[in-house]
Amino acid sequence: MQNKDLKDKSKLSLKECLFLILSAVIIITIASTSSPLFPLNPWDDANCFLTVGRGIIKGLVPYRDLYEQKGPVLYLVHALCSLVPGKSFTGVWILECVMASVFAVFSWKTVKLFVNPSAVCTGLVPLFLSVIYTMRLFNFGDSAEELCFPLLGIVLYYALKAIKTEDNLPQLKEGFICGIIAGILFWTKYTFTAFIAAYCLLIIIYSITRREFKKLFSLIGLFLAGAAAASVPVILYFAVNNALGDLFTSYFYNNMFLYNSGSHTSGIYSIPVIKNIVIPFVILFRLGKEYLSLGIILILIILGAVSFERRYRLRAIILFAVTFLITAMATFPRIYYIYYYAYIFMFYLPFALIMTVRLEGYIESKLKDSKRLVSIFIGAVCAITVAVMILLSKNNYLLLKPAKDIPQFKFAEEINKTENPKILTFDIMDAGFYTSAGILPSNRFFCFLNIEKDWPAILDEQGRLIDEGYFDYIICYDDDYDWELYELCRTETTPVCDFTGTLATDQFCLYKRKTDS
Repeated sequence: MQNKDLKDKSKLSLKECLFLILSAVIIITIASTSSPLFPLNPWDDANCFLTVGRGIIKGLVPYRDLYEQKGPVLYLVHALCSLVPGKSFTGVWILECVMASVFAVFSWKTVKLFVNPSAVCTGLVPLFLSVIYTMRLFNFGDSAEELCFPLLGIVLYYALKAIKTEDNLPQLKEGFICGIIAGILFWTKYTFTAFIAAYCLLIIIYSITRREFKKLFSLIGLFLAGAAAASVPVILYFAVNNALGDLFTSYFYNNMFLYNSGSHTSGIYSIPVIKNIVIPFVILFRLGKEYLSLGIILILIILGAVSFERRYRLRAIILFAVTFLITAMATFPRIYYIYYYAYIFMFYLPFALIMTVRLEGYIESKLKDSKRLVSIFIGAVCAITVAVMILLSKNNYLLLKPAKDIPQFKFAEEINKTENPKILTFDIMDAGFYTSAGILPSNRFFCFLNIEKDWPAILDEQGRLIDEGYFDYIICYDDDYDWELYELCRTETTPVCDFTGTLATDQFCLYKRKTDS
């Protein structure tokens, strides 16, 4: 079968595209607190990204002027999001809608490579999307994982498309696109490139065994050209701003050697097989057990990988097994992990979709006389599941809540009474106080990060500036700080539903510099 035939088979109709995009937009709008239906995205990570992005627009340089730990592409993208006017996450919501739509479209294109689905089966996509975007690993929305797994979904589409060709290799133009995606992912969170690295390894092996050296060298050249196209602008940006050293130190060195340095494996856990294979899969099992939605999706993905037609099954299993193993190794390189790390695995969803669609086709073939009834039943199940998942979303407690009722905007009223105010979120990460007040940080270490124990320079600088009375306001959790130059002027509490699904109460305290200081 030629690539042209494959392309035609996976091509979606306008009706399919509109349905998939509309479904993705509706689900994201209801599930993500970045959407206009919510007063503000309260997640620390999301606010850090947007604050640094807003800073870029005003001429501040990530790492050098505003310290954060993720990749520069994430901040540059959020700089574009911040161009949408207003003290909100509307720009981020638009970005989330775009990425969710891309994922929906390419997931369905992947399915159509191997199955000829009935029209009703398209409803399986919003069903799975509702599960993915309301699971607790999604948290409040706007994680690096959420924004990047759709890009990996594109690469997976090319990889699965290639297993239907004689040489098992992607087209040359697809190699270039994969290079661009690899560059974007590398400068967002370099562990995200593990899947692409594993797939490149398979391409090299396939090419050597089939003596396809000419195409291999062409693919390598185009892949590197794509990666360079994504990387050169990033490097030039930091070079022009004399901040290459800050980029290297903050993004590479600190993340590799300082960030949670005490959690690196030792003893029996440092044995290569245990460290690189056992630990990652134990962590995945633990997360799947703790987060039911994740567990179900992972099981369906694994079952889907072995459910291909016999002529493609071995290639699909090899592709899945090798890439899944290497992705797990890169995602969980040590015992320490954060719950949302596993969210990147959602790009494997098409495996589960293919199996589910094949199962639906099998049921229809066995119940030919009741085909219409089966379609109605499946459609109803999809619609009910989407509705139930949305109703169970942990973020519903913030849905349509007025902005004036949350601490971020209450504090903003007080802060904005001061001309050109300088504020610091001291013992907390950026929870949206900079965005809600419409101001930017005035110092490099503008909030709490998870690196203070290993890099005391952060707390040293913050402590020095507090002692000097540099800030007009300090925002923190505790109401018992005894700062000589500051006094507590306001305390607010707010409900919060964290990633465990537990509804609790957060307290925020606003300290103001004393008038006689």
